[in-house]
Amino acid sequence: MGKRKIIFVAGVHGVGKTTLCNALATQFEIEHFSASNLIAKEKEEEHFRSKQVGNIAGNQDHLVVAINKYLNDINWYLLDGHFCLLNKDNEITQIPYSTYEGIDPSAILVLIDKPENVHARLNSRDSIRYDLALFRSFQEQEILYAEYVRNKLHIPYLMSNPIENQDEIFAFIKGLLV
Repeated sequence: MGKRKIIFVAGVHGVGKTTLCNALATQFEIEHFSASNLIAKEKEEEHFRSKQVGNIAGNQDHLVVAINKYLNDINWYLLDGHFCLLNKDNEITQIPYSTYEGIDPSAILVLIDKPENVHARLNSRDSIRYDLALFRSFQEQEILYAEYVRNKLHIPYLMSNPIENQDEIFAFIKGLLV
């Protein structure tokens, strides 16, 4: 059995996943789903603004169930999410590897930006003061774990800045869809 036709778009909060996925979905006429929205839909809960997450592993089980329920094996999808999250104690926590086995993506796109830019966007967008050092470490951990998952799953991977390298990202996606 082949991989699902899911392109997993990851990156820390505020890096531009939703904005880029909306542009990609329009350009390539593919559906975009947010992992957090799928989890909330499966759990029948409201999606909250807080970046701290309780029961990270349990939520990921809901994500895999939702993917199996709402996504088919025929169409391509963009799924935006994370490799790491902040737990209730504001500690960077890796999402269990089994989640990515369950998602079974065809490719991984990791979005990055200067931590100062992400920090400024989040503080402006969420009206919450975030620790810059925490987001520096958060992005580093996101990248390291994304590379680990990519190596374990043996799938195409691109790490790129969505503002500076949009052409590179669009070419990567186009190459996957042909």
